[in-house]
Amino acid sequence: MRNNQDRLGAPEVPNTSEPAPALTQQGADFSFVAANDIVELPSGGEQYPEGHPLRNNPRIEIKQMTAKEEDILLNESYIKQGVVVEKLLQSLIVDKSLNLDDLLIGDKNAILVQVRRSAYGDEYPVQMVCRNCGKPGEQTFILEDCVRPRSVNLIDGVKATDRGTYEVAMPKSKAVVEFKLLTQRDEKDLAEKEKKYAKHNVQYSATLEAFKALIVSVNGQTNLINQYLENMPLQDSRMFKRIIKEVPPNVELIGTYECGSCGSQNETELPINFRFFWPDF
Repeated sequence: MRNNQDRLGAPEVPNTSEPAPALTQQGADFSFVAANDIVELPSGGEQYPEGHPLRNNPRIEIKQMTAKEEDILLNESYIKQGVVVEKLLQSLIVDKSLNLDDLLIGDKNAILVQVRRSAYGDEYPVQMVCRNCGKPGEQTFILEDCVRPRSVNLIDGVKATDRGTYEVAMPKSKAVVEFKLLTQRDEKDLAEKEKKYAKHNVQYSATLEAFKALIVSVNGQTNLINQYLENMPLQDSRMFKRIIKEVPPNVELIGTYECGSCGSQNETELPINFRFFWPDF
């Protein structure tokens, strides 16, 4: 049977009667170990309940990615189950007592952007389509120049409550809708519900189910939510879509795309696609 040295082409190491000196921690050089990153959460901790560790300390320490974490990203089973991001965060976040399901989506996004930048650098090649001439092209954006953390944005008509939620009077129905911010737990529940519906060949409305997860009460009553959603006017629906996009704290990736065909320049939100965490594919 061929040994490892034969297969790898490594030279034979002569056998000596004198054992090799033991490697002690004092003698080892750990200068190659990169420092951990501290991510300042865009929420500022304000949307977490009293007593939650992130409310008064809205920052998370993450380790540098290694080959172990890259294996997680390439794990076909995790990809099929849709748990790649969760497994990655579990491996990288230093404080293992933190319940990741409590993370607001915007805070999770901020962590993932920092993880990507630390692991693969700031260069992010993106396939784009010009708004002016409609022709496709590719441009490499520098993430450091594109990252824009955003705290809660109370657009016109939206006000915060003392319950950690938000209220808005809808334009058409005039109903007062109270809503919360999505967490990773909500995101997972929605994904599981979509799978369940698909398994039983039942039509799934991503918009309606997201609204159900977000809305806490209508006109101060929880038992009116389903009735309201079944009869929600289009103007209300469009308003609420805008709200859930613009109000929550998040990290935005905004860059300027210069078309190679017509030369026009347009500020655009960078799409997060498979090349964000798989840049070599």
